[in-house]
Amino acid sequence: KDEKLAEFVVIVLGDGNIHEYKGFYNGRVIETNAIRIAGDSNKDKEYLESYVASLGKELFGLKACFYKQKDANTLYIIFNGKQIIEFMIHIGLKSGNKIKSQVTIPEWIWESEECLKACIRGLIDTDGSVYELLPYWPGLFQLTFENRNITLLRDTRKAFLKLGYNISKICGNRTEHGTKIYLTRKNDIAKFYKEINFSNPKHKQKLDALYSPVG
Repeated sequence: KDEKLAEFVVIVLGDGNIHEYKGFYNGRVIETNAIRIAGDSNKDKEYLESYVASLGKELFGLKACFYKQKDANTLYIIFNGKQIIEFMIHIGLKSGNKIKSQVTIPEWIWESEECLKACIRGLIDTDGSVYELLPYWPGLFQLTFENRNITLLRDTRKAFLKLGYNISKICGNRTEHGTKIYLTRKNDIAKFYKEINFSNPKHKQKLDALYSPVG
């Protein structure tokens, strides 16, 4: 249970799911046990094929499979195996619908500041966004996390607060409880870049010019 495992767990929490299926086809028993993580086939391709695939290989020794959904810009990275499913459930995840189960950040992640930082990084990489507040505030960026799982949303806000960030209250009108939180203060964005940063290049490159060391 370290920061790499924490990051992988919340990548599944953000854009993934645990898929278990058992049925019959042509008189045969068909069983599927897999972790599936979805992303934009254009914007998230490098993140999924390079970073997430390598992370899964390092943690579990599993080679990832990839599937591009027809007629949609969705790319799936898939890790097959019953043992990895059993392990992920053992350390705090749940199979099936994440909204119905209200699955959230596992308790063991809260015990380590480094695991908590890795947790936030994984959540922002998957269900977060970074954008410049144009045209009115050039040079000012906002970092947003959005999720319909209110338990996960509340715990993500709690994690930001625990690490000393001035995170917003939960807002948004897509559900009665709200769906998003955000950072806007310059010092918080700079702190995030320095202490947590991103593993997803589509987010990282937006702030590199502002905060990466010269040379």
